[in-house]
Amino acid sequence: MNEPRKVLVAGAAGALGRAFVERLQGRCPIVPLGHLELDITRRNDVFDAIRQHRPDLVINAAAVSDIDVCEVDRWQAYLTNRDGAKHLAMACAEVGCLLVYPSSDLIFDGSKQTPYREEDPPNPLSIYGDTKLAAELAVMSHAPQHLVVRTGWLFGPYGRSYVTDLLEWRETREVVLGADDQRSQPTYQLDFVDAVLELVRRGRTGLWHAAAEGEATQFEVAQATYDILKVTKVDVKPLRRGSGGRAALRPRYSVLDCSKLFGAGIQLRPWKAGLRAYLSSIAR
Repeated sequence: MNEPRKVLVAGAAGALGRAFVERLQGRCPIVPLGHLELDITRRNDVFDAIRQHRPDLVINAAAVSDIDVCEVDRWQAYLTNRDGAKHLAMACAEVGCLLVYPSSDLIFDGSKQTPYREEDPPNPLSIYGDTKLAAELAVMSHAPQHLVVRTGWLFGPYGRSYVTDLLEWRETREVVLGADDQRSQPTYQLDFVDAVLELVRRGRTGLWHAAAEGEATQFEVAQATYDILKVTKVDVKPLRRGSGGRAALRPRYSVLDCSKLFGAGIQLRPWKAGLRAYLSSIAR
């Protein structure tokens, strides 16, 4: 495809949407539509927007992304994450454009102790994971041209994450707790976006995994964050899985095998390097 001629970003006011808009600026015309401009749960509005703008690439960055909120407000989670994805997929099929759908490692249950490949069977433990899997299936079923890309724990300049919590807690807490038995890939938001856009540029479609090299627990992320920032007055302690009063279950192990991505000549940097880059960017 090379550089797309026009890109419509649904959910452009959200964390991931803002990251895509930042990386696309200056490369091609962008139609950034936040929730106020386009509610993807409204099927007719979605079709009208796609017909009006006729992009050759649509990025679905609109989602209810708080895992515990999804557990409580299941109706809204399915309406936005699953049904919204289906509406966009059907509209993209009508105009013949490519649909990019960012997905999650939380579609897996963590019972496997080696990295998950694209073809491994999913089994979500949470409502969030189930809605993301349902959205993947909707995109694959209804959008002939699709690119579904799963990733791990995202952190970066837009939205909230465990790392943004750590930045706040360094000033307000003496003790910070981090889960030490849930392993995933902490991934710099902009590295993930760059990998997705590189797949688009190379004309790749289908299902892919794209996450940072290496794996870690929240406990290890907290230690690394405070080591990089030279924070010594906060004591980082491990937290057992199931503690902390969270509504949604998380898999113990959700590391993604990115060998397909490596084979295409694309590799995200190690998670600690991405973390260092992010912390350096906010210190400037």
